[in-house]
Amino acid sequence: MDPQKYLFVNLTQDKRSKDRKTAKEMRTYVMRDIGKARRKTRNVKIPLKLRSSPPPLAQSILDIASVGKPVNSTVRSLQAEDLEAECHTLEYSVAGGLSRPFWNQNPLQILDDGWGMDPFALYAMALALNGNTTTLPQRHRYFLFPFAPANSRSFRDLLISPTMRDAVAHDFGKAMSICLRRCTSGLRCINSSIASMSPQASLETPVIMAIIGFICYNYVCQDFAQAGIHFAGLRGIIDQGGGAGSLPPRVRLMIMWIDITTALMQNLPPHYALPADLLPILPPLPLESSRQMEDVTALILSISPEMSSVVHVYRDLKRFAAWLETQSAMSDIERDSLSVSLFLDPIAHCALSNCAPIISITSSPLAKACALAALMIIISLRRKHDSFPGALPSYPITITDALRNSETDGPGFLMLRLWLLTISAISTTERNERQGAHARLVAEMRAAGLQNWKDVTEQISPMPWFKIWEEECTLLGEGVMSNVRRSETETATYGIS
Repeated sequence: MDPQKYLFVNLTQDKRSKDRKTAKEMRTYVMRDIGKARRKTRNVKIPLKLRSSPPPLAQSILDIASVGKPVNSTVRSLQAEDLEAECHTLEYSVAGGLSRPFWNQNPLQILDDGWGMDPFALYAMALALNGNTTTLPQRHRYFLFPFAPANSRSFRDLLISPTMRDAVAHDFGKAMSICLRRCTSGLRCINSSIASMSPQASLETPVIMAIIGFICYNYVCQDFAQAGIHFAGLRGIIDQGGGAGSLPPRVRLMIMWIDITTALMQNLPPHYALPADLLPILPPLPLESSRQMEDVTALILSISPEMSSVVHVYRDLKRFAAWLETQSAMSDIERDSLSVSLFLDPIAHCALSNCAPIISITSSPLAKACALAALMIIISLRRKHDSFPGALPSYPITITDALRNSETDGPGFLMLRLWLLTISAISTTERNERQGAHARLVAEMRAAGLQNWKDVTEQISPMPWFKIWEEECTLLGEGVMSNVRRSETETATYGIS
């Protein structure tokens, strides 16, 4: 009989003193079972009862009515349920409930089991596993979907707590396997739901939300081709079911955001019309700014009558800048990418829909530069508020080259040329593009007899301008003036020789 199966030893006579081998075998057998029992008692896994306070962001839902009410009381405001955060009465966030002794059980696995059908769980996992999220206070290095904080429990659990992010990153390989497992199961559920649809039927809201979550996941992974495929499929299903008008308000706003983001990355008109009944309206310009815009309008229209659409976009950008300035006293206004998106996306929609003919080859170089500048400003502002997943297109160098070849190089267009070069140099992240804008600014300043950078900022003050550019503008001015002085020194040296 196999001695491993013995449950006990029946000793009728003590032979340990006579047979040492037998005594050793008995002692080993008994002590092995005692050791196992002790280890089981010491390392017993206690079932976790996960409890903590409700998610902190549940109380920070954006109130669309409060954003739009002072300027547009006639627009239907979203009801509380339209942008309602997911409030969990029975399942609470575990972000504050886990501490170091439980990390060996993998906190992401525990969280994932509790998230259920959260459509943004995969996006939140990818964002948490991205190394950039360990430095959340450092801005402009990661992509945030503006609607995720108020509509995703997983986003709150993973990204609000630095301790939780560190715990997840502790075992990167295991976390990645959990992420990929949810990705596979999510795609399987979406495909099954679509396959079971009857023709001409509308896709259920949870399935649409799941597809939106996958698009956000693709954005975090920088897989823009796959995001385009998912959005094209979503558009086809929504259009087949009668359009986006019958969807819940928050879903319509999410689709608007993805539609405009896709159009900005591809420089194409958006697919859907704006949900005007859900959007707030910007307040009118102050009297002085309005008079400045009248002069700007006359100047731009003198380039070509077809520039009226660009003038409209510039006026809205100036109104948006004035609104941001009035909101500067509010806490974290720069971080509120959702409120910024609700005002900025309609401007982007107008620019993408109406400026395409101006950007065509047949337009004059200066007209093309003005139209591209509108798109460049919109993308730069989105990037400032972490609401654009891609890089800035090569608009700055295109604008600089267009001004170099412009036929309207007289003093009447000096303000416009200086402004275009300044915002190009501020917006670009490429060194060669910045140097090209620097060189053009130096040439413009010398030709116009401008002695210092303050003269430039006064010249361009009637144009749309945002306070978040101030720091970059100051650094730009220091670099340009250094180049001006160097150029003057070289000119004087050559003159003497």
